[in-house]
Amino acid sequence: MKKNLDKWIITAILIIVNLLFWIIPSDLAYNVAQERDILLGRYTVDHFTTLLLLIPVTVLILCSVWSKKKKRTKEDWFRFIAVSMSVVFSIVIVDVFLRITQNQYYIKKTNYFHRVPNTVNSGIMKDIPVTAFSYPTTPAGYPDIKYTLTIDRRGFRNKTDLEKYDVVVLGDSFTEGSHVSDEQAWPVLLAKKCNCSVYNLGMSSGNPVTYLEILKRFGLELSPKIVVCMLYEGNDFRAANFSDEKSDESWSFSNLFKTSPLRQSIERAFIRYLGPLNTNRQNNPKTAPIKPSHPLYTVSWLPLAIPDGPDTKYYAFKVKRLLAHLKSREEFINSAGCKATLDTIRNIKEICAQNNIRLITVYAPDKPHVLLPLVRDKLSPEKLRAFMALKKDNLPPEDEPMEIVLKHLPIQESVVEEFCRRESIGFVSLTEPLRGKILEGQQAYFTYDQHWTPIGQQVAAETLHQYMEHTLENSQ
Repeated sequence: MKKNLDKWIITAILIIVNLLFWIIPSDLAYNVAQERDILLGRYTVDHFTTLLLLIPVTVLILCSVWSKKKKRTKEDWFRFIAVSMSVVFSIVIVDVFLRITQNQYYIKKTNYFHRVPNTVNSGIMKDIPVTAFSYPTTPAGYPDIKYTLTIDRRGFRNKTDLEKYDVVVLGDSFTEGSHVSDEQAWPVLLAKKCNCSVYNLGMSSGNPVTYLEILKRFGLELSPKIVVCMLYEGNDFRAANFSDEKSDESWSFSNLFKTSPLRQSIERAFIRYLGPLNTNRQNNPKTAPIKPSHPLYTVSWLPLAIPDGPDTKYYAFKVKRLLAHLKSREEFINSAGCKATLDTIRNIKEICAQNNIRLITVYAPDKPHVLLPLVRDKLSPEKLRAFMALKKDNLPPEDEPMEIVLKHLPIQESVVEEFCRRESIGFVSLTEPLRGKILEGQQAYFTYDQHWTPIGQQVAAETLHQYMEHTLENSQ
């Protein structure tokens, strides 16, 4: 009788633990602020996967508890191990097969990468929330864009094939032209405005390390007169870009698990079929204000509406992008990422000088840098602080975070501008041109993505063209 009571107690505890894990939801506001997928309107993908894995583990434990066998025989253990090994081996075989047969989009080298040469990709960019469970109100974003991404024989986005070019441009997805079509990317627009040849060496997910290496391996042989290097404020100053361990990461267990096609396929299936369930949101920007008790209250002020009136457009961004602007000038200057990035730009400048090439650095600000000054008078400091507190503890009280962020927004750009002035490197800022265009009621950024719309691409091309015209006139 006592043994059965112990079994029932263990069973009850296991069931209660499982129920508690299912009852307690993930932090919805935090994960929406991070633009992470929510399943069933309650759980992150990792949380839900853990819940599913708990079920067979619990069943195995209960089977063991209620088994009538007093002691496991060697045959039982052998059978259990054999079945387990067979399952693991089958999973590994399927994963290896999927890795071999999956489409390859990039060719990776030691310090750089490029796309598969001589390929053409097409699709439709839909400016909608990246997750089914998103902000409490989700107004319409930028109209759909049918795009074509043409990759040349060198593995970069170009429809021309010349041996020499007047201008070569370096950068990440903002230079390559994410989510816009070939003819809408700013390097193509710049070529038309300048009536010159421009070669696009931009590569999505690139960083200053790859910019330097790509210039040496591909740019110099094109004999350009000008090299344009675009720095994106959002990720080009990360110390991780320069980590010596990055070359070994691909073979780590963690990375192999993350890049597993089988795991990714299962995750995509969860997101596709369980993400839309139980969202229970009104997707109307004119709904009544959300009360503080609402689980998504801290993200309810996004997307931002700019400007007021009939021409208003909407913009959202991740909380981590906002928190990046909390650094003081000294913290940024002394950060490993800033030092390494500026050293890399100096190396690019030296290479350009050795080859009689003019170097121009273009500064691409992130969304909060451009948008926050435009809404400082109508954005509640309390809401902004609550939003930032989702990811950062020990924030200053009341409205101080708002004032700190607004004060610190220009710091990174000013540091780069001063560096370029000292090093005699051309410097072009896109911050005010983008801000001005947005104030006019034109949508320079996508609503639910960090990248530029075709309008933002036009701003970049026009601003750089004006700078090049002005500097060339002064140098004559």
